[in-house]
Amino acid sequence: MAKNAMDFRPEEENVAYIGAGVTLKGEISASDLIIVDGAIEGDVSARVIQVGQGGVIRGNVSATEADVSGWISDHIEIKQLLVVRASGRVEGKITYGEIELEKGAVIAGELTAIEDYRAAKPALAAKPAAERVEIAGAPPKPSSIDRINEAVRGAKGAKGALYLAAEGEAKRVATRTLLGRKTSAGG
Repeated sequence: MAKNAMDFRPEEENVAYIGAGVTLKGEISASDLIIVDGAIEGDVSARVIQVGQGGVIRGNVSATEADVSGWISDHIEIKQLLVVRASGRVEGKITYGEIELEKGAVIAGELTAIEDYRAAKPALAAKPAAERVEIAGAPPKPSSIDRINEAVRGAKGAKGALYLAAEGEAKRVATRTLLGRKTSAGG
């Protein structure tokens, strides 16, 4: 996705780095990348935002992609992919194109999927009949992800899309979001 703090070079253009121990109050904008290992209190916008484990952003966040190992709160709008790592926490009004959560990630608040983003993505073609294998009389054994997805589909007030994938599973399974609940996928 994005460069990490270890790959950051001060001579790079269109990149901002907020180091550990630094607190920035106000608005910050970069056309490419913002790496946050310190704290920002205010509006943040960039193509890609990366929040390290010790990083904190409190304010309006707008980006195409975000990778969060730290903490973001308030109003978050990620147009494409929001990745929340195991140590990450995202709270507030969250709008996203796609979301990926590692086991242990925390999401709290109002979640809304950008419907236009999902509609613009090419639909996955169905497998040809020759590739499908069905055994008469034996229903397939549901995976742990299938059980989570079924529970999510039946949740009251569920809306939008959430993608859950357990370690080792290559596919993403579209489900519905849960408002204000911690959600993680495990084996």
